[in-house]
Amino acid sequence: MLFQKILRKQVVPAVIILLLLVPDIYAQEEAAVQTEGSNAVWRIGFLEIIHQTFSSDDLHPFYQMTGTNRFKGGKGFFGQTVLDPEKNDLIPNISNKNADEHGSKDGFLTKLFSNIPLLKGLPPFSLEYILPTGYDVGIGLAFAYTNIWLDDTKVRAATQGADDSYATPLLRMASHFYMFSASLHPFGVPRPDDLDIFLGFGLSRVESTLRYGIRKNPTIIEYASVTKTELSGSSGMMPFRRMGVASGGDSFGFILEFLLPGINEIIDNPFATNTIIDSTVYDSTYNDRGGALPSKVGMPGGITRMSWTCLLYTSPSPRDGLLSRMPSSA
Repeated sequence: MLFQKILRKQVVPAVIILLLLVPDIYAQEEAAVQTEGSNAVWRIGFLEIIHQTFSSDDLHPFYQMTGTNRFKGGKGFFGQTVLDPEKNDLIPNISNKNADEHGSKDGFLTKLFSNIPLLKGLPPFSLEYILPTGYDVGIGLAFAYTNIWLDDTKVRAATQGADDSYATPLLRMASHFYMFSASLHPFGVPRPDDLDIFLGFGLSRVESTLRYGIRKNPTIIEYASVTKTELSGSSGMMPFRRMGVASGGDSFGFILEFLLPGINEIIDNPFATNTIIDSTVYDSTYNDRGGALPSKVGMPGGITRMSWTCLLYTSPSPRDGLLSRMPSSA
């Protein structure tokens, strides 16, 4: 009997009160998510992998520069730009450039960042600020830096048989991309566990250095008895389109984006003015395409960028706000 009285006078009323309060609690939680989910957010990208491709076989920069068929349809850069496990390098492309002694031809920004202690260069990263609007979409402003390294021995197109190494000119190029962009986020400011789709436009400063030359070639021994190289540097502005998708959890996430460079010719072609050897001999030995070589070349095509991300909210994240409103188990 005592148990029944307690049940009727205390437990049942408590259950009724809880049933009345639960809808209001969840309404508050939903309102919190909707309100705090509109807060601006910083998205940091790091530890990236880059894959570079070109619009057509004829547009590989080394083929444009030299006219040598072995570069027609050649490969672009592919790999990690930070913490390469094979080379045990923190910034492998910077290490390659420095080992090849490109420093004297570095552009202004690249030379500036080469003064960073120990690193000797800027690690690739991205930083994006995404803010809400009054139209259920988000707008992002971003800066990103990345770099590529192209070595003629690795980017040559596949051919039948084995070509002698001296059959192609020597080229090793480092390019640095300092990219500013604006993007539209149709689903609003990203929140934890959301899928963020974005598209936009940008402008990049590209600073490139190139070691170029002719290897010792027994077929023209009177002109190329030893390997001869020189350095060249150039810089320019390149527009690009940007689109991609990002997803993340409470702390870290992942981004996959596609950068589509314009057709701007931004790299000086040293072979157009200095072929190291007599230009007639060069054309007959290396210039399979024939005709004059262009004074400038571009890198039209695409750069696929994959990296880890971290979201930093300008106020407590939507999930933090949600958890702070949950009833205490105590």
